[in-house]
Amino acid sequence: MESGTPGRVLLLLIMWTFLGMGLLFLAGALISAHFTQQFLRRGVTVQGRVVALKPVRSTRDNSITYAPVFRFDVPGSHFATVVSNTSSSPPAFKAGEVVTVHYQQGHPEKAVIDSFEQLWLGDWVFGSVGALSTGIGLLILISTRKRGRRDLIPSDAGSGITRFERQ
Repeated sequence: MESGTPGRVLLLLIMWTFLGMGLLFLAGALISAHFTQQFLRRGVTVQGRVVALKPVRSTRDNSITYAPVFRFDVPGSHFATVVSNTSSSPPAFKAGEVVTVHYQQGHPEKAVIDSFEQLWLGDWVFGSVGALSTGIGLLILISTRKRGRRDLIPSDAGSGITRFERQ
């Protein structure tokens, strides 16, 4: 395939799109994971209790998932009740369950339950999409480079047969 053909241009566009989007998703996942680690390192950790499960209706398909509502003591101050921003079906927690809670000093309203889903699921999804997209872009890059090398090798190279033309 010649370097200027529309098929080659489209393939290069697809390759760079996958590579670019993949690297952006990977970078976003790494940055988000860094902030999650900082949040855990600098935050306050306390015990709390799931007091209810709040039904959350999806606008996309009208399904219902359940977000844990949890309560914990803010030392020396008051009790805080927080509705998680992550929900699931079936529910990941049960009412009455004791949970470990993390929050930033002075901001108990932004508390998060200590679980993979609550802390890391978003980072994992972004990282997975980024890795898959980058992988697809790299596969396209490798296959086009191999195809380019094959096009440079004569079709009878290495066959041991020499062709002579009659005159």
